[in-house]
Amino acid sequence: MGIYKKVFKRPSPIQEESIPIALTGSDILERAKSGTGKTAAFCIPTLEKIDQDNNVIQGLTSSSYLYLSIRFP
Repeated sequence: MGIYKKVFKRPSPIQEESIPIALTGSDILERAKSGTGKTAAFCIPTLEKIDQDNNVIQGLTSSSYLYLSIRFP
């Protein structure tokens, strides 16, 4: 997988549990502490499923920025 050519050595627990489920097309709601790899856990399957030859919206990600606005005012 291409991610191992970057900085990834092995998936974090949240990634290991959620990526296979996401690749099946199922929805996922994940919750884990900061720095555990949640962003990669939803970005990797989303990017894997994109058909570059199909020029339409193929993925949607929703996140709350409230946490960041409180933490980094």
